[in-house]
Amino acid sequence: MICNCKNPILQIVDVVQVGWKADFFEIAPRDYAALTFRIKGTAKIKVDNKTYSVGANEVLYLPQGVAYTAEYDDNEILAIHFKTRESDRAAEVYTLANSEEVYRAFLRAVDFWKQKEPGYEANVLAQLYSIFGKLCNNAITGKMPEHFINAISYINANYRSSTLSADSICKNAGISATVLRALFQKYYQKTPTEYITQLRLEYARSLISRGVPIEQAAERSGFNDPKYFARVVKKHLLCTPRELKSYGK
Repeated sequence: MICNCKNPILQIVDVVQVGWKADFFEIAPRDYAALTFRIKGTAKIKVDNKTYSVGANEVLYLPQGVAYTAEYDDNEILAIHFKTRESDRAAEVYTLANSEEVYRAFLRAVDFWKQKEPGYEANVLAQLYSIFGKLCNNAITGKMPEHFINAISYINANYRSSTLSADSICKNAGISATVLRALFQKYYQKTPTEYITQLRLEYARSLISRGVPIEQAAERSGFNDPKYFARVVKKHLLCTPRELKSYGK
């Protein structure tokens, strides 16, 4: 298992957030491995005649040096590409008891890579090893209910929109608001609103730390009222929006 860290990481190649339409690909062996978090969509990956199914909120590890085929529907993923000391042969799929922490670690890795500030490669590497730890600790053998996976996928893809609502989430996932709240409490120990707020704050912090004006960052993160945004930042991060320019550095 890549997450046991017995195959050391030698180099970070890149970190990306990408999306594409449904398609089929044949991929030649690459000189780097990939760890991906699927925000939305599903994929069937075939490596050495073995097929791996991966869905929204799951993590896929593809080793370096292996050829594979991939059949996707409409997808959006976060991916960290890196070189390892040895070439593993088997792909791995991780289903998590709590995907939120892993998702946010991927977002931070993307942010560090985009900013290219001193030490960014070390910071990405730190996030990658943090993800490995979370994968080992939180991987589960059974899947969450399909309708809850759909709800989380919809939120992860749309949290930056200020029009996101409980009604739209429930309608998309085919569940009631009561069931949605109960499932969030069971799997994440928080409310849907708390989950969405944390994702918005993480995204706003990344924008502000890259120099985006506070009001623009708030709006692009799903907060359409700067005063409300300031109150949320103060409550959850114990600082002002202006102080987010250096938050977490």
